[in-house]
Amino acid sequence: EFVSKLSSLSARCKNLLTVARIYTAKPHSNGSGYLGTCFNLNENESADLEKGIIRCRQMMINCIENNLPVADELLYPELYDYFSDLVSYWFIGARSGEDSLHRAFASGLDVCCGVKNGTDGDLYKAADSLRAISNPNVFPFNGYQIETNGCRYAHVVLRGGVSYARGETAYFSNIDFNSVSRIKTLLKTRGLNDFIIADLNHANSGKVAKRQIENVKEVVNNTSINGVMLESYLFEGEKSTEYGVSRTDGCLSIEDTELVFGYLQRFLSEREKQ
Repeated sequence: EFVSKLSSLSARCKNLLTVARIYTAKPHSNGSGYLGTCFNLNENESADLEKGIIRCRQMMINCIENNLPVADELLYPELYDYFSDLVSYWFIGARSGEDSLHRAFASGLDVCCGVKNGTDGDLYKAADSLRAISNPNVFPFNGYQIETNGCRYAHVVLRGGVSYARGETAYFSNIDFNSVSRIKTLLKTRGLNDFIIADLNHANSGKVAKRQIENVKEVVNNTSINGVMLESYLFEGEKSTEYGVSRTDGCLSIEDTELVFGYLQRFLSEREKQ
């Protein structure tokens, strides 16, 4: 139902390329919580990977049948082969970007790969992660020696950061003009792809999904940002078993998602006229 509505919205916004991110597995900072559709359909359901993989593939097929490319997070490299024929856009999450296996594995991808900055928001570490994924690697995997050529389509995704000074949790944004200018300069200096996506949620929104609407108003005026990522579902909310509400991170409703698309569409139309 969601990808059907998103497809209709995408069809009305001709100058936007819309990619639907299908969550198959969910990472957690403290190691606890809902694991994702690949493992559990419901939080109280025992894990069953075989059923989960079939279920997730069907979700992706439904998405493609609705004329939307599929994106997914490369959380478990062992599951890559089960989805690689359907996924056009992989993401390396904030907790995986500094992991040697994820970096090396991603360097063998031949499709787009968004590399999120770490949870601490450090831009230099994000550039290091991108460099590692963009260049050739040699690593062991499943009993084989794997050699890659580097992923030429990898790029940075800015998702903000969090600090724990004095025992307090504080979120901060890194999609402001100065932060984007710094990472752009850093990437260009190192000869890396300087295509940037702004994650409107997570730490950039202070974990308040509704702030994604305000964030898009900020980023559309920054021509150094090449795309945006937002968390969206049928209905607003989070951590709920109610129909059409996210079981994990907070999401915008499909109506608010339409507002965001409207801002992006108008901005691009005005820029094309200039």
